Amino acid sequence: MHSQVFDRSRILNLTLVLESALLLVAAFWFQLAQLNLLSEFVFTSKFLLVGILGGLATSLSGFAIVFVDKLFGNSIKWMGSLRQIVYSEIVPLFKDLRFTDIVLIALSSGFCEEVFFRGVMQPQIGIVPTSVLFGMVHCPSPRYLTYGLWATAAGLFLGYLRDYTGSVWAPIFAHGLSNLLVITYFRYVIKTAAT
Repeated sequence: MHSQVFDRSRILNLTLVLESALLLVAAFWFQLAQLNLLSEFVFTSKFLLVGILGGLATSLSGFAIVFVDKLFGNSIKWMGSLRQIVYSEIVPLFKDLRFTDIVLIALSSGFCEEVFFRGVMQPQIGIVPTSVLFGMVHCPSPRYLTYGLWATAAGLFLGYLRDYTGSVWAPIFAHGLSNLLVITYFRYVIKTAAT
């Protein structure tokens, strides 16, 4: 069913529209709050390294959940729920994507979401409320609660990267790399394991 509703072009279009809208809201929020946009985008090679390491850590946490699920199977109830969502809903979304599509999704989500959540929202309302809202955005229904909790934890981690570096670049690189690795895994590895 998902393959008919969410084909490759619809996934790309929806992603780009939503991420662009988020970036537009962030730009307006920057203006209204009179935040210093340039201070959020200070770049050093340290931020790139911290972002890469953060992206590896974030994606490894997701891979660890898959590994624990394979070890313990149905004995952990919330793992079964998460497995069901991954195999029946998430993996089918990515089954027709090309690698260039995955790169585009990873770049746009990493940049736009981090500019909004860590660049604009976090300085205004704090790291914990921002992380909870980030988790809620990734939890469209109660079925996704375990994924939403994981996203909240990831949001806290990304928020600490921003606070540690004082720049939004580290969480942008971390988020983008994590999405690149995880979506690539869903597209090319889990897909074949699930069929």
